Amino acid sequence: ASAAPASFCPNDGVCFEWGVPEASAKAGSGDIFFQLKAPTSWQWIGLGIGSQMVGSQMFIMYQDGKGNVTLSTRPGANHVMPTYKARSDVELLAGSGVVDGNMVANVRCGNCTNLDLTGKASWISAWKSGDSLDSTNPAAAITQHDGMTQFQVNLAQASISSDANPFDGSKSDSSNDGDGSGSNSGDSSGDDSDGDGDSDGDSAVSGVTDGSSDQTLVSAHGILMSVIFVIMYPLGSSLMPLLGKWYIHASWQTIAFLGMWAGLGLGVTIAKRENEFFGQAHSRLGVILVALISLQPIFGLIHHVNYLKTQRRGIFGHLHCWYGRALMIIGIVNGGLGMQLGNVATRYIIAYSVVAGVTTLFYLASIALGWSRTGRNRRQSKQVESMAPSS
Repeated sequence: ASAAPASFCPNDGVCFEWGVPEASAKAGSGDIFFQLKAPTSWQWIGLGIGSQMVGSQMFIMYQDGKGNVTLSTRPGANHVMPTYKARSDVELLAGSGVVDGNMVANVRCGNCTNLDLTGKASWISAWKSGDSLDSTNPAAAITQHDGMTQFQVNLAQASISSDANPFDGSKSDSSNDGDGSGSNSGDSSGDDSDGDGDSDGDSAVSGVTDGSSDQTLVSAHGILMSVIFVIMYPLGSSLMPLLGKWYIHASWQTIAFLGMWAGLGLGVTIAKRENEFFGQAHSRLGVILVALISLQPIFGLIHHVNYLKTQRRGIFGHLHCWYGRALMIIGIVNGGLGMQLGNVATRYIIAYSVVAGVTTLFYLASIALGWSRTGRNRRQSKQVESMAPSS
């Protein structure tokens, strides 16, 4: 078989290559071959059939800790890390393994669907840097990718003459029986060693979209909303009992309020790009929460006007206070739902929980101080009134 001409390198050293036997192309179905190749500095590499993660057929490669690689077949899920599902039509071929600092997986798929074997087909890829998983378990847990890309491959330009592994250039010397323990390099022509994604002039790949910008938006949304609900709103609420200056409290919360709307805008943008707006608990609760918080400035203004007249905390004063506290709690909980949705690393969940705990304790302490100060002021007022001469 001739070497497959269709190749693509979306990131430095991360390369993919495809080969479609002429018989499969004529029949419109059958075997298709592809190769995943990447330096061992990457924790895992993924290649998927489809235009997005949801509904895709994914193939994940990582080191097995024994000088070889593990190939894990996983159906794409909606904002949940994909889990292993065995496929009898997928085979890891000769030439696969860890060679010269690279992980290589040569794959045969006998029933890969949603592919036009004589035209363009949509693919996605993703990668994660970090320590090797060192696992022979195809169901090993993986964490969220560092980067991803979407693209199309014209499989008509990946034609090979026979239905055989096009990536194993030294079959006679190979001791690999196709179980991922190969000793061959798995090198193939057309690799884009500079990692610029141009594949050295290979025109088979088109429509390349870098998914890193979406990940940046997700990170910005998560960080901004965490700061708003875990730090700014609780601290801003503490300013009244601590300082007793309404204008400082109002100014601080106004900044947080505007930041919240910016965070919502990022979230809506992300959700619409992925066709998931109002499609799961985090986004639904987030939109409702922001709408409810929009009433807070109104309650606060009414309370302030009434307080200037009566020097007492009326109904709107209590409403503004307790309504705000309830919404802050819901906001912190929704942040947790967002982290679960994004499948973030455990260290970030711990950091979020610790900061939320500290600010909550600080806020409770400020409330206790405020109650103590209010009680003391009332007692002093009564003493002054009792000492005043009667008319």
